[in-house]
Amino acid sequence: MHIDDTTHEHGGTAKVYTYSADYDIDGQNISWTAEVHQGADEIHELSGTIPLTSPGVVAVAESAVRDAVVAQIDALGVTA
Repeated sequence: MHIDDTTHEHGGTAKVYTYSADYDIDGQNISWTAEVHQGADEIHELSGTIPLTSPGVVAVAESAVRDAVVAQIDALGVTA
């Protein structure tokens, strides 16, 4: 599945990041990869896995992926 370009404003730095992501759901996990950039800066490739703790997680998979991407972007904002 795909998440089109979306923006996120980092709460600590006020930098606006743009990201797009792809994710797959298997029987145990949601695996995702995202491309993130801030302005004309280089593209960062992020990835992660979200364990499926209940069958209901599949229904909110896109939201879970967005939350995971934003959490990693916020970590980038601290070190970038």
